[in-house]
Amino acid sequence: MFTSACLTCLQIWPAASRESLFVSHIRRVDELKSNDAHDLYIVCNKDVTRADVPVTSSSGIRVGLTVSMICETVIRNDKTPSELSRDDILCKIIYVSQVHPGGWVPTAALRQVYKREYPKFLRTFTSYVLKNVKNKPLSI
Repeated sequence: MFTSACLTCLQIWPAASRESLFVSHIRRVDELKSNDAHDLYIVCNKDVTRADVPVTSSSGIRVGLTVSMICETVIRNDKTPSELSRDDILCKIIYVSQVHPGGWVPTAALRQVYKREYPKFLRTFTSYVLKNVKNKPLSI
């Protein structure tokens, strides 16, 4: 499955606004999973340049990015699928990203932004997942 997205980032004064245009691909690759895992998915995001999708702001800058994530589902107890609860399931995630902010940004400023934003991303991602599975039946 391929998807493309244009994401506008929060502007941090005094830097110019940033946005990214990227293609995303997800694939199930169970042949690479650990012995104790139920399944394994990989997600890859890569920035793209398209003439038909210009930067939304005349002063905006397009961010370059490469993001990869491996998600492995592990079932901790030997139960039948109908007996499983969310407490029996765990997801191992490996997340790697390389982001080029474009333009010129001082290294010290980048470190401060990354130091604050990466933990914020993890909290937001976790909240998003929990919100989207809450009150939904378990599907394995």
